[in-house]
Amino acid sequence: MNIKTIFLLSYIIVLPELFLGVCIVYLVFHSLFLGFNRCNNFILIEKPILFLIKLTILFVCLLLINQNFLGLRILGFSNTFVFDILTNTSKIIIGITSIIFFFIIEHFVSTPKINYFEYYIIFLFAFLGTFLICTSNDLLIAYLSIELQGLSFYLLASFNKNSSYSVEGGLKYFILGSFSSGLFLYGSSILYGLFGTLNFTDFSELSEDSLGNNIFSPDIFQYPLFLILISLLFKLAIAPFHVWLSDIYEGSPFSSTFFFAVVPKLSIFILFLKVFNYCFLNVFFYLTDVLVIIAVVSIIVGSFGGLEQRKLKSLLAYSSISHMGYILIVFSLPNTEGFQLAFSYLIIYMLSGLCFWFILMLIMVKTVYLKKQNKDLTDLILLHKSNSGLAINLNIILFSIAGFPPLIGFLTKIGLFLAAVEVHYYFISFLSVFCSVISTFYYIRVIKILYFEISVLVGKLYYPIKNQITFLLVLLVYFLIFFFIRPNLLFFISYKISFVL
Repeated sequence: MNIKTIFLLSYIIVLPELFLGVCIVYLVFHSLFLGFNRCNNFILIEKPILFLIKLTILFVCLLLINQNFLGLRILGFSNTFVFDILTNTSKIIIGITSIIFFFIIEHFVSTPKINYFEYYIIFLFAFLGTFLICTSNDLLIAYLSIELQGLSFYLLASFNKNSSYSVEGGLKYFILGSFSSGLFLYGSSILYGLFGTLNFTDFSELSEDSLGNNIFSPDIFQYPLFLILISLLFKLAIAPFHVWLSDIYEGSPFSSTFFFAVVPKLSIFILFLKVFNYCFLNVFFYLTDVLVIIAVVSIIVGSFGGLEQRKLKSLLAYSSISHMGYILIVFSLPNTEGFQLAFSYLIIYMLSGLCFWFILMLIMVKTVYLKKQNKDLTDLILLHKSNSGLAINLNIILFSIAGFPPLIGFLTKIGLFLAAVEVHYYFISFLSVFCSVISTFYYIRVIKILYFEISVLVGKLYYPIKNQITFLLVLLVYFLIFFFIRPNLLFFISYKISFVL
């Protein structure tokens, strides 16, 4: 293969990211110059910008689908970027989720009074950072990508400058995020001192040779890997590194919280997988016990902590903590089946989260009479009388997240428990089932509030929902049922991706 071919392949690998970067620059100048009303001195925002953003992400997804290298693993730019089925599939899933996200918030951008075009372009910067995390094959590139994503999130969390809660949440996010990034960078610098490289491919070869020839003891790898592990657990808000999550969810604008909760989780787990299951697989077995303990703590905190929550966002924050714990358990299993289940569970978690936050976005719109946003669980009283279709869809989503049949959430959870039993994690399996039953209580409590709580008011009248929004919601909920009936596609994708490792 000549130099010109290698050069072209390097650019083809990152073509979606390059296209996205060029589009972001264009959108900034488009908003500044073409979106400015000379007569009234204000910038025309919202619908045109969001349409261009959706069009941009659509073309990015088409570029990803068009990158068909028949399952080959291709490295580019001095092995700092990688293309394989794991990377490509993850980016397609993130891209489709982002398109749906922008389609949803397009109909509700006027509600929070955020009329600055920068707000929506910052989402694209976060989206670009998420893509680069998936594509990275080097710790330095991964760090810069995490920082691009993180800086965008800090701005999105604190964008509502009229709210002290938003500013406080953004400041907390910035301080703790900077601390976790420092841990990641410190661990990476120690690994660079040991190996003289930051490349994942080199790590995989050198660590195997070093341990096989007794050049290094496994203990010497545990300290830097433990620092990187803590940093990634901070990003995922897994207990005991979760204390910031509830405050940031509550303080951030709703569309920002929606994005935090759904889109970036997959990219961080992909990086987690590359570092621990690909680069340092031989050392990873020494950290398995630590991961299992952290996962159990996360499940317990998420399950019991959510029982006393009375606000919608806080409830979803603790639900996220427990689900991240479930995923971490299957990641720590010493077989490829664990990764297959983790990837399947993560996809269904994103789909369920997308549906749940979609409905909350509809409910959070100010009511016709009270002119206030619904933030507490009690604000859902008698929703089935105001909008029975919305209440039914919310029930289906809650049952799927809780793990009730006949929904796909049941299959993924039962597969997780059985996989843990196969590797003799009997106590962990029993504890996970017990905590899953406990967490079911606060999902059922929401259903109880929807149908059986008694209120002084007759019920709240919500603004009518447009037909295209109703169709999208029903379609997303339909997939929760469809994947239970025909889970072959989901498990086939997870099975093919597992061969990358």
